[in-house]
Amino acid sequence: MVIASGGKLIFLSDFLYFCSAAYPELNSGAMELKGKTAVVTGSSSGIGFELCGLLTDKGTSVYGLSRRRTPLEHPGFTWLETDVTSQEETDRAFDTVLGKHEQVDLLVNNAGFGLFGSIETIDPEAWNRLIATNLTAPFLCTRRVVPGMKAIRRGTIVNVASIAGKRGFRNGSAYCASKFGLNGFSEALVEELREEGIRVCTINPGSTGTAFFDHAGIEAKKLMKTEDVARVILSMIELPDDMLPDQVVVRPL
Repeated sequence: MVIASGGKLIFLSDFLYFCSAAYPELNSGAMELKGKTAVVTGSSSGIGFELCGLLTDKGTSVYGLSRRRTPLEHPGFTWLETDVTSQEETDRAFDTVLGKHEQVDLLVNNAGFGLFGSIETIDPEAWNRLIATNLTAPFLCTRRVVPGMKAIRRGTIVNVASIAGKRGFRNGSAYCASKFGLNGFSEALVEELREEGIRVCTINPGSTGTAFFDHAGIEAKKLMKTEDVARVILSMIELPDDMLPDQVVVRPL
């Protein structure tokens, strides 16, 4: 969803903007974010934090779900302390959101972390925490927004997977399993929900400058900026409702 030009990246939203003068019909069906309701998990830092800022600037009512406080001060943003691996806490958070809004128009399943090492050294409890965060949490959140989206035959779900969900790599068995699983979950949902007017989009970022690498025990030669990845996600969301960016891969050049 980005176009390389002269060694630079042109984001899809920028490309559509430049084309709109000659082809105004490109903007006629674009998703209007002002007045919409969004839930973003993993909002306390990194891609999730940057995306919350971009969405609130668009006039969206954004609810950030995370265990650590999200340091975003904006009248359109509400932080809900939530462990998204817990069904009880996740249900409580969505009960709060749906108590104030008729439905959630946009869900971004962004919460996640990495776990790396040779298979015999991976602790089973750590494996369970990884799967719970990277795969079960998107399930718990998605099941709460789909009924409202079906009722209005409109909605967007974005799952933040990883390039590690496209190809395996040494000492990445746990992390790759979780992200391959998320891609499979997303692809199945595309087929299940597209006839209901619901878009399920997946972005697979490469190495990104988040706290991920502080805890992963691996090094990356090149890193993308979190705000740039967040802008790619925003570009996906703002596409016309009848366009489905179901699998997007973005990586450092």
